[in-house]
Amino acid sequence: MRIREIAVSGVPPVRRFEVADLSDTVVLAGANGVGKTRLVEALIKYMSNPSGANMRIVIEATDKPEREQWGKEILDTSNPPDAQLFRKTLQQNKLRRNFRSSVLYFESDRSIQQVKPLTFSWDMPDPWKENVSWNYALSGLRNRFPDTLHAIFRKIQSQRNSIAIQAQQLRKKGYNEMKLAFGDPLAPFKTAFAQLLGPKILEDADISNQTLKYSLDGQEFNIQSLSSGEREVLNITFDFILRRPLHCIVFFDEPELHLHSELSSKLINTLKTVGEHNQFIFCTHSPDIISGSLDDSVIFVGPDRGDGANQAISVTPEDRTNEALRSLGHSIGIISLGKKIVLVEGTESSLDKQTYGHILRNRFPDLVLVPSAGKHTISSFRTILSDILDRTIWGVEFRMLCDRDAVPLEGEAAQLKEDSRGRLRVLSRYHLENYFLDEDVLAQVFKEMEPSNSRLTIPGEIRRMLRDIARSQISYATSLIVSKHFREEAGNLDLMPKGCDNKTAAELKAMFRDRQAEEEARFQEAVAVEELDTLVEETFSRLTESVDKDDGTWLAEIPGRQVFSIFCSRARIAPGRLKTLYIGTALDSESSPFQEIVSIFEAFSKNGTNEPQ
Repeated sequence: MRIREIAVSGVPPVRRFEVADLSDTVVLAGANGVGKTRLVEALIKYMSNPSGANMRIVIEATDKPEREQWGKEILDTSNPPDAQLFRKTLQQNKLRRNFRSSVLYFESDRSIQQVKPLTFSWDMPDPWKENVSWNYALSGLRNRFPDTLHAIFRKIQSQRNSIAIQAQQLRKKGYNEMKLAFGDPLAPFKTAFAQLLGPKILEDADISNQTLKYSLDGQEFNIQSLSSGEREVLNITFDFILRRPLHCIVFFDEPELHLHSELSSKLINTLKTVGEHNQFIFCTHSPDIISGSLDDSVIFVGPDRGDGANQAISVTPEDRTNEALRSLGHSIGIISLGKKIVLVEGTESSLDKQTYGHILRNRFPDLVLVPSAGKHTISSFRTILSDILDRTIWGVEFRMLCDRDAVPLEGEAAQLKEDSRGRLRVLSRYHLENYFLDEDVLAQVFKEMEPSNSRLTIPGEIRRMLRDIARSQISYATSLIVSKHFREEAGNLDLMPKGCDNKTAAELKAMFRDRQAEEEARFQEAVAVEELDTLVEETFSRLTESVDKDDGTWLAEIPGRQVFSIFCSRARIAPGRLKTLYIGTALDSESSPFQEIVSIFEAFSKNGTNEPQ
């Protein structure tokens, strides 16, 4: 069976939640506090006893026994006879192995206490064939796992007993041989172990000590030596393999919790290979799980706006917001991370994100920093303004902070700030590293490491070093500024011809030649030689004068990433280490080199969507 429709009301903070046409994989997403877990808990409670006017589910049969028992394909629990049929199906006792037409629940708190050893008996029955209560799988993994582990050991011991009894019986009948046609009870567990944690291999169980072991590179280890994340996926998977659900509805709250994204992905893929015709309902914050499920049913739980609107928002790959976020290297799954998201340049492990985090020191806990991959993936600031920054998306607000080098045109930073009502801000300096060039802070850092007569402890000497480095970068900075100017003037190369449907190869070649000629003419017009020469001369002279006069403007225009890197090389210190030391010193410094950055984040945190910043 599977859920086809859900209608819920009055489960605060969810007041109205209605979805239909659900697939075999359903993802419930949304920011913290919108009520996803409470919604799942209410559904679990309702399914154990489908009654009450505030909830309704439509169940679809997925196998013949269900259809025969119901006498129909669909049950609507708002109809009392249908609710009774569903209750009867669900409340039948189940085999410990081969759960059928049932509901399984994996809660978010899946911590497992020490499992006490089991006392074996000679006449131990086969645990695979024992019944368990109908609501056993609704109680959560923490309550089930001791039974899971004991059942594995009991199965092995039961099989040994069975083989021994069979051998004795054959011996009494005069046979001296017996067929060894029995399987390994651990076989499916070993297969799943390899899928999840290969090249580690699950070995045969140590029954005398009731322990599971694995091997790696020829050495054996107790399974308790695995990492906490590895043990968690095994606890979940082993429980799932033991139940081997068929035609079941599986609720899973935060499958990504405590797990690396790759491990959580392997876990989900492994679970989907166990059993048959199961429906998975994942409640998650994981952008990877959300973005990987867009071809199925992805439902965002939006905030209650007080107008009675449906808080269930279905998302598709073609969603306009999803398209806009993809231009930043993200999918719609980013919405699940928080209620106020600040997009910054870089990758997930980038120094920019880490640096901002160190600078802010959790001063603004309502802000979630999310890397946006960098300026090269930003196709259009205007698209980002209209499709992302200019509106609240299902209760989530976006902000964006860029280095100065990301601004399309000189002087546009102020206009972008105004157009976005302060939600898109541009640093006044070229790179984030430009804020790491304060000579007073650097001197204070080196006083703890260098002898007192070292030039690295004297602010004036450090300033001279930085200016010398900056002077060596003037030609590079000029090249960046000039090439950027003409890149914006000329735009990107576009050879795509219009009206190219149903053409021959010869016709296409002619159309591409025409587009090439048009683009060549456009580039020649945009990049005039005289203007190019003038801009190079003016820019080079302006930067040289700034460094010579030391008026401070070079600190904003010369790329700080290169200056800082060269300075670290001359000072014989790793850039990452100097950044860490610099941040710690700067936050207590009177010069406050990061004040601009802190002020921007303070404005991001303080102001609401409709308030100017």
